[in-house]
Amino acid sequence: MSKVLLEAHDLHLSFRGVKALVGVSFSVSEGDLFAVIGPNGAGKTSLLNVLSGLYKPQQGRVVFLGEDLAGQSPQQRVRKGLGRTFQNLELFRGMTVLDNVKLGAELAVGGYTDLMPKAQIEWKIRHHAEEVLDYLHLSPYRHVPAGALPYGLQKRVEVARALAGRPKLLLLDEPMAGLSLEEKQDLARFLLDARREWGVTLVLVEHDLKAVLELSTGVLVMSYGEVLYQGAPAGVRENPRVAEAYLGRSA
Repeated sequence: MSKVLLEAHDLHLSFRGVKALVGVSFSVSEGDLFAVIGPNGAGKTSLLNVLSGLYKPQQGRVVFLGEDLAGQSPQQRVRKGLGRTFQNLELFRGMTVLDNVKLGAELAVGGYTDLMPKAQIEWKIRHHAEEVLDYLHLSPYRHVPAGALPYGLQKRVEVARALAGRPKLLLLDEPMAGLSLEEKQDLARFLLDARREWGVTLVLVEHDLKAVLELSTGVLVMSYGEVLYQGAPAGVRENPRVAEAYLGRSA
């Protein structure tokens, strides 16, 4: 039986009386590709913000690797292996692709730097960053400013920076939004390879229902901050509450 990596217990979040999350509970096991879907305003990004530590819930707990993450900052969570990408690109546009990815790679060697000479630390960071760039076919752009790249490549750089931190679990907020069909297929392949070869468990918010049903091992469907369904992808289309709220037809 797979080990549970991430658990959400009865999460509640509201902004000035507007409920963003209402009693959200679910779990993600090691090796999952777990999709969070739902209509606009369902609370999907708010959920990722709570899991990653950007938002503090009014009620409930987030448990990662058996540890309650209450009070821990986003940076502390990243160092524990809980990575994150964003719906809106968070790249340093004036920095090169390599330097952006090195920022993520610094997290991967951060626990050992007190024992290493500075030159060795810098070599390890660069070597790991170059490895990730090569893996995602970004090496030809290593010295190009990130902001000068086409949008699809910028999205890939953000994924590369997150993977460079060697996360155990990676939260991805709409990684395929704005991409062409070919770019979506490329990114899907890279993510599946990272899951298989690097052992990264993936949790992604995604609007492309076809991609979700084809790629995911489990699905969480949300509407107005509540969980409508959690289970196998095959059950999404058969659930009457999901059909009404997400697929837009009457149950």
